[in-house]
Amino acid sequence: MAYLPVLLGALTAFCWGTSDYLSRSLSQKFGHYRTTVYMHVVSTATLVLLLPLLRPDFGISFELTLTLVALSVVNFFAFIFLYRGLRYGIVSVVAPIAYSYPIVTTVFAVIFLGVMLSGFGALALAAVILGVILLSTRFSELSRYLRREGLVKVMPGVDSAVVAAVSFGSVYVALGFVTPLVGYVLPVLFLRGLGGIFGFAFAPLLKQGVRPRRDIFTRTMLVMGILETFGLLSFNLGVSLGSGTLPVVTALSGMGGAFATTYAMAFLREKLEPNQLVGILLSIAGVFALLYIIS
Repeated sequence: MAYLPVLLGALTAFCWGTSDYLSRSLSQKFGHYRTTVYMHVVSTATLVLLLPLLRPDFGISFELTLTLVALSVVNFFAFIFLYRGLRYGIVSVVAPIAYSYPIVTTVFAVIFLGVMLSGFGALALAAVILGVILLSTRFSELSRYLRREGLVKVMPGVDSAVVAAVSFGSVYVALGFVTPLVGYVLPVLFLRGLGGIFGFAFAPLLKQGVRPRRDIFTRTMLVMGILETFGLLSFNLGVSLGSGTLPVVTALSGMGGAFATTYAMAFLREKLEPNQLVGILLSIAGVFALLYIIS
């Protein structure tokens, strides 16, 4: 069954990449905060309907409960930044940057788990980092700056994408520890269920409107919620198969950025500068390399 983590990681990438692409239209119509909240609501409802089939074990220690609560907070705000970036930025730029979170997973694995990277492994990380830099920079603006025609600007959404990548990477590393202890279903229920609750609770503090609207429960929102549920279930099932599967599943799930980018270039007609196309290729190549060099 060595192929199973690979299949689950690929399925996760498809679910998350498709959902994130769909989030753009809803975020532009309803706002990224409201979209985040109701995605969590629909995702939770989907999971509740599946509980009789999944039959999770609800026996969990107090310490693990607190850990999952903390992860739920970080995960919720990671989605806020992700949807904000996709709303205001170029999807084919924001998505690959946000999906560079395997870098965080790898770095933490090296620091806390003692995973050793070969020279090729370090090169793969450098490729992803360089790809992110190229993606976030327009050489035409850099050229104008050098000619003193203006200031170089970071592309819209890039800052949010970076925060999302770091946040998601941190959450998924922790899930790699928690999931084998509590099963693959319970963390999904925490992250999605508490995410919706936190969304309503934090709304007054953040001055966000989250009152239910009939028109927000569109087919797009329903599809997003379902995809997010199955994506996280697939991810957790993959990492529950053993500690060595975490880097594999995480690295492949990072290919969700390629799915979102493909949709954007096909349906939104987004055009990138040559250096940004090189950045996409480097990022994708680096993520794929991580799949083979970490065990």
